Amino acid sequence: MLQIINVSKSFPGKEAIKNINLEVRKGTIMGLVGPNGSGKSTLLRTIVDIYTPDSGEVQVNGCNVKDNFKLKQTIGYVADRNDFFNSYKINDIIKYYKLAYDNFDIDKFYELNAVFEIPINKKLSKLSKGNASRVAFMFAMSSKPELLILDEPTSGLDPIVKRKFLQLLVEDVSERGSTVVISSHNLSDLESICDQVVFLNNGEILKDNTLDNLKTSMKKLQIIFKDTAPSGFESWPEFINVTKLGRSYNIITDNYNEELLAKLKVNGALFIEELNLSLEDMLIFSVDK
Repeated sequence: MLQIINVSKSFPGKEAIKNINLEVRKGTIMGLVGPNGSGKSTLLRTIVDIYTPDSGEVQVNGCNVKDNFKLKQTIGYVADRNDFFNSYKINDIIKYYKLAYDNFDIDKFYELNAVFEIPINKKLSKLSKGNASRVAFMFAMSSKPELLILDEPTSGLDPIVKRKFLQLLVEDVSERGSTVVISSHNLSDLESICDQVVFLNNGEILKDNTLDNLKTSMKKLQIIFKDTAPSGFESWPEFINVTKLGRSYNIITDNYNEELLAKLKVNGALFIEELNLSLEDMLIFSVDK
């Protein structure tokens, strides 16, 4: 559905994203996570053709998005800052969307607004950040996109509205088979809805996998040896972080499997406890390893 092929983008003094290769299949919710300045927003703006890549290309359904206005009818985008229509009333923005998007569904817009309760006779600039984000989301969803790009969409939303937002997103994917790419620092939100997760740092992809596979392969292990740990234990290639407290080792691994367990037992591990990591923990240890 979405293919990013060898995409790089630089600005004066900084290479923002570097040789990104990524595929997101139809009907998938993909979470894009990383620290501030990692290139998330640059990548999302490149996907929707706000930025032109220095090299490579972005394809949706096998077609290059560059200057492809017909294809962009099928793409919805919610930016991290929604100030393009600041001086307009929401009623006026509705008129624009009716003209710009063939699939814009005014009934869908009012259905969503029955949930979010935004006064449509107000200017966008008079709304709070959270309400402005709701409006941008309602317009994007009402255009019935095949691909929905969301940059920090839950920022400024209270917990009740955030839950409604996530529920609507999952329902849309389930009912229409839409595809979602969502960036957020609220990793617990992403953990509850994402099928695929991509870790980005310094403009490069660190990990690209299903959430289930990440949870299976990345673990925290607490290990106690019968006598002493084998020579060079803390440098085993399966480990990305090792700390020692008394006789106990706390290990973070991104290569957890039966072979690793067998290797530990052969080398004298008396006690091995496996603990799951949150998505936030996975990101932190992947970035800091």
